[in-house]
Amino acid sequence: MNRVAYVTADPGIPPDGSKGASVHFRSLAAAFARIDVALDVFLARAGDVGAFAPHRARTVPTPAGKGRLGELLQLGHNEALLAALRAAGPHTAVYERLSLFGLAGLTHARSTGVPFVVEVNAPLWREAAQFRDLALTGTARGVCLDVLQQADRVLSVSPALATELVAAGVPAANVSVLGNGADVPAFRAARAAPKPAPLRGRPTLVFIGSLKPWHGIDFLLRAFAALRAHRPCGLWIVGDGPEREAIAKARAAFPADIVHEGDVAHERIPSVLQAADIVVAPYPAAAPAYFSPLKLVEALAAGRPVLASKVPCVLDTLAGQRPLGLFAPDDVVDFVEAAERVLAAGPEAARHGIDPHAIAALDWSAKAAAIAPWLGRRPQMALREVEHG
Repeated sequence: MNRVAYVTADPGIPPDGSKGASVHFRSLAAAFARIDVALDVFLARAGDVGAFAPHRARTVPTPAGKGRLGELLQLGHNEALLAALRAAGPHTAVYERLSLFGLAGLTHARSTGVPFVVEVNAPLWREAAQFRDLALTGTARGVCLDVLQQADRVLSVSPALATELVAAGVPAANVSVLGNGADVPAFRAARAAPKPAPLRGRPTLVFIGSLKPWHGIDFLLRAFAALRAHRPCGLWIVGDGPEREAIAKARAAFPADIVHEGDVAHERIPSVLQAADIVVAPYPAAAPAYFSPLKLVEALAAGRPVLASKVPCVLDTLAGQRPLGLFAPDDVVDFVEAAERVLAAGPEAARHGIDPHAIAALDWSAKAAAIAPWLGRRPQMALREVEHG
């Protein structure tokens, strides 16, 4: 059977993880299976690869190390990953999720003369230097740009990131935008999870995601308090991260109105979303423009009303759609007014300003079908029809 090598050399992406990167990697693999593109999956982090069936999948774990040593180990790990790729071949193409020090995919593609497609989800070299410790900054940037400049096709997660890549020297003719996606039929078909007992019987706002400052948690807690002063409502927060202490303080002030649940398996997310009266994406004005918010994509896929700040990453993801719940970033008054609009609209709120065709385009199967021609393949299976309920 002809197979595409599907690669991530990022040791921070486990095959069975619940974070966005792991979910994205697994979801796109499942979508390739639905359109009859067979994969050889390679990951650099140990874990259960069972969710990748019917594809072949294996881990080639990177040796553990921190700081400069860890980064050198990632560079050296290219040899082991390349050996695994060669042993599993031949392959008809290589599809790689860009990582800071990953060169094996490029080397394998060029040595075998097959198409090389790279997916980019962030300016990794800049993000790592800003938010984490990165010792080999110049090396990381050089490796990433070398991979991107030699790729046959570069798939950027957002327009802002595509612009940054071109400015860094990636040929504009080779760059396309392919944002985050979701399994739309599965999200639409999910049964609503029971709301936490304290929140039953009243409108509930749901936030799902990591609790990091650029996701707007501090603002959300202040804005919810203002909304709660107007009407009975609840806030259900699902996720974990640095802002958990701020949530604990808010829960002390509103013990019957705020429920915080930690990380949950991604399989539960569609049901949690279906239980939401409103899904919130309260990004601050300072949120990086290159984001493609998975929480927003999944809320739209589930057909739920959204309450989202009008920042570039949200507006780019909406692609011209204008739901009722858009508000000015960092503006509590506008947040409350937008929430009141959504709640007043009732069941119609989820459909107001939303194009069903745009929702269908968010489905991972549609995205896999768009990628397939760059892999030298034509999709063999018709895409599943997406219900627009």
